[in-house]
Amino acid sequence: MRARINNSEGFFLVGYQGWGANLFNQLRQRVSKEGGELRVVRNRLFTRAIKDLVDVDEPITGPTACLFSLTDKVAPLSAFYNLLKENSLEPDFKLGFFTSEKQTLDKQETFRLAGLPSAGDLKAMLVASLAANLGCLLNVLNAPLQKLFLIIKSLESKGGGEK
Repeated sequence: MRARINNSEGFFLVGYQGWGANLFNQLRQRVSKEGGELRVVRNRLFTRAIKDLVDVDEPITGPTACLFSLTDKVAPLSAFYNLLKENSLEPDFKLGFFTSEKQTLDKQETFRLAGLPSAGDLKAMLVASLAANLGCLLNVLNAPLQKLFLIIKSLESKGGGEK
Protein backbone atom coordinates (compact mmCIF):
# COMPACT_ATOMS: atom_id res chain seq x y z
CA MET A 1 0.00 0.00 0.00
CA ARG A 2 2.85 2.40 0.85
CA ALA A 3 4.47 1.74 -2.53
CA ARG A 4 1.18 2.53 -4.29
CA ILE A 5 0.83 5.76 -2.28
CA ASN A 6 4.43 6.84 -2.94
CA ASN A 7 4.13 6.13 -6.69
CA SER A 8 0.94 8.16 -7.07
CA GLU A 9 0.42 11.88 -7.56
CA GLY A 10 -2.17 11.79 -4.80
CA PHE A 11 -5.06 9.86 -3.32
CA PHE A 12 -8.62 10.48 -2.21
CA LEU A 13 -10.51 8.39 0.31
CA VAL A 14 -14.23 8.12 -0.26
CA GLY A 15 -17.02 6.20 1.42
CA TYR A 16 -18.85 3.87 -0.94
CA GLN A 17 -21.92 2.98 1.15
CA GLY A 18 -24.84 2.12 -1.13
CA TRP A 19 -22.95 1.72 -4.40
CA GLY A 20 -23.80 -1.29 -6.50
CA ALA A 21 -21.22 -3.59 -8.08
CA ASN A 22 -22.14 -2.31 -11.55
CA LEU A 23 -21.50 1.31 -10.56
CA PHE A 24 -18.23 0.36 -8.88
CA ASN A 25 -17.06 -1.35 -12.08
CA GLN A 26 -18.05 1.68 -14.18
CA LEU A 27 -16.14 3.94 -11.79
CA ARG A 28 -13.06 1.72 -12.01
CA GLN A 29 -13.16 1.78 -15.81
CA ARG A 30 -13.67 5.54 -16.09
CA VAL A 31 -10.97 6.31 -13.52
CA SER A 32 -8.57 3.91 -15.23
CA LYS A 33 -9.05 5.71 -18.57
CA GLU A 34 -8.03 8.96 -16.88
CA GLY A 35 -4.85 7.56 -15.34
CA GLY A 36 -6.12 6.53 -11.94
CA GLU A 37 -7.01 3.48 -9.93
CA LEU A 38 -9.93 2.81 -7.60
CA ARG A 39 -9.38 0.25 -4.84
CA VAL A 40 -11.29 -0.83 -1.78
CA VAL A 41 -9.05 -0.39 1.28
CA ARG A 42 -9.05 -1.66 4.82
CA ASN A 43 -9.26 1.35 7.11
CA ARG A 44 -6.71 0.28 9.74
CA LEU A 45 -4.15 -0.89 7.19
CA PHE A 46 -4.51 2.27 5.17
CA THR A 47 -4.20 4.43 8.29
CA ARG A 48 -0.94 2.64 9.10
CA ALA A 49 0.32 3.12 5.55
CA ILE A 50 -0.24 6.90 5.66
CA LYS A 51 0.76 7.58 9.26
CA ASP A 52 4.11 9.11 8.20
CA LEU A 53 2.47 11.32 5.56
CA VAL A 54 -0.82 12.51 7.02
CA ASP A 55 -2.03 13.34 10.49
CA VAL A 56 -5.48 11.76 10.60
CA ASP A 57 -7.54 13.56 13.24
CA GLU A 58 -10.51 11.22 13.13
CA PRO A 59 -10.30 7.49 12.51
CA ILE A 60 -11.38 6.35 9.05
CA THR A 61 -14.64 4.45 9.40
CA GLY A 62 -17.14 2.72 7.18
CA PRO A 63 -16.62 1.08 3.80
CA THR A 64 -13.82 3.04 2.15
CA ALA A 65 -12.40 3.14 -1.34
CA CYS A 66 -9.21 4.91 -2.35
CA LEU A 67 -8.90 6.76 -5.63
CA PHE A 68 -5.23 6.89 -6.62
CA SER A 69 -4.21 9.55 -9.14
CA LEU A 70 -1.34 7.86 -10.92
CA THR A 71 -0.54 10.16 -13.86
CA ASP A 72 -2.67 13.27 -13.46
CA LYS A 73 -3.62 14.83 -10.15
CA VAL A 74 -7.17 15.90 -10.98
CA ALA A 75 -8.42 14.03 -14.08
CA PRO A 76 -9.26 10.74 -12.32
CA LEU A 77 -11.00 12.65 -9.52
CA SER A 78 -13.07 14.65 -12.03
CA ALA A 79 -14.05 11.50 -13.94
CA PHE A 80 -15.01 9.80 -10.69
CA TYR A 81 -17.05 12.78 -9.49
CA ASN A 82 -18.83 13.25 -12.84
CA LEU A 83 -19.91 9.59 -13.04
CA LEU A 84 -21.32 9.75 -9.51
CA LYS A 85 -23.20 12.95 -10.42
CA GLU A 86 -24.61 11.23 -13.53
CA ASN A 87 -25.98 8.53 -11.21
CA SER A 88 -27.41 11.14 -8.79
CA LEU A 89 -24.98 10.20 -6.01
CA GLU A 90 -23.05 12.55 -3.77
CA PRO A 91 -19.53 11.32 -2.96
CA ASP A 92 -18.56 11.00 0.69
CA PHE A 93 -14.98 12.31 0.56
CA LYS A 94 -13.07 11.52 3.72
CA LEU A 95 -9.53 12.61 2.90
CA GLY A 96 -7.52 13.96 0.00
CA PHE A 97 -3.75 14.17 -0.24
CA PHE A 98 -1.23 15.26 -2.90
CA THR A 99 1.95 13.23 -2.47
CA SER A 100 4.51 15.54 -4.10
CA GLU A 101 3.39 18.66 -2.19
CA LYS A 102 2.53 16.72 0.98
CA GLN A 103 -0.71 18.68 1.03
CA THR A 104 -3.84 17.44 2.77
CA LEU A 105 -7.22 18.45 1.32
CA ASP A 106 -10.44 18.73 3.27
CA LYS A 107 -13.87 17.82 1.89
CA GLN A 108 -14.60 21.29 0.47
CA GLU A 109 -11.26 21.51 -1.36
CA THR A 110 -11.75 18.01 -2.74
CA PHE A 111 -15.25 18.89 -4.03
CA ARG A 112 -13.85 22.08 -5.61
CA LEU A 113 -11.10 20.14 -7.37
CA ALA A 114 -13.50 17.43 -8.49
CA GLY A 115 -15.74 20.03 -10.13
CA LEU A 116 -12.92 21.49 -12.23
CA PRO A 117 -12.84 20.62 -15.92
CA SER A 118 -10.20 18.15 -17.02
CA ALA A 119 -6.99 19.28 -18.73
CA GLY A 120 -8.40 18.17 -22.11
CA ASP A 121 -11.56 20.22 -21.58
CA LEU A 122 -9.51 23.26 -20.57
CA LYS A 123 -7.36 22.92 -23.69
CA ALA A 124 -10.48 22.69 -25.86
CA MET A 125 -11.91 25.81 -24.19
CA LEU A 126 -8.64 27.67 -24.81
CA VAL A 127 -8.56 26.68 -28.48
CA ALA A 128 -12.20 27.72 -28.92
CA SER A 129 -11.62 31.13 -27.36
CA LEU A 130 -8.47 31.67 -29.46
CA ALA A 131 -10.35 30.69 -32.61
CA ALA A 132 -13.14 33.14 -31.77
CA ASN A 133 -10.60 35.92 -31.20
CA LEU A 134 -8.86 35.12 -34.49
CA GLY A 135 -12.21 35.35 -36.27
CA CYS A 136 -12.77 38.82 -34.80
CA LEU A 137 -9.25 39.86 -35.81
CA LEU A 138 -9.86 38.63 -39.35
CA ASN A 139 -13.05 40.72 -39.56
CA VAL A 140 -11.21 43.83 -38.34
CA LEU A 141 -8.39 43.34 -40.85
CA ASN A 142 -10.81 42.75 -43.72
CA ALA A 143 -12.99 45.82 -42.94
CA PRO A 144 -10.82 48.41 -44.81
CA LEU A 145 -10.63 46.17 -47.89
CA GLN A 146 -14.39 45.65 -47.84
CA LYS A 147 -14.98 49.41 -47.57
CA LEU A 148 -12.59 50.05 -50.46
CA PHE A 149 -14.40 47.45 -52.55
CA LEU A 150 -17.79 49.05 -51.76
CA ILE A 151 -16.47 52.52 -52.71
CA ILE A 152 -15.15 51.21 -56.04
CA LYS A 153 -18.48 49.48 -56.76
CA SER A 154 -20.33 52.70 -55.88
CA LEU A 155 -18.16 54.79 -58.20
CA GLU A 156 -18.51 52.20 -60.94
CA SER A 157 -22.32 52.20 -60.67
CA LYS A 158 -22.42 56.03 -60.90
CA GLY A 159 -20.46 55.88 -64.11
CA GLY A 160 -17.42 57.55 -62.70
CA GLY A 161 -15.07 54.64 -63.20
CA GLU A 162 -13.92 52.67 -66.19
CA LYS A 163 -14.94 49.10 -66.66
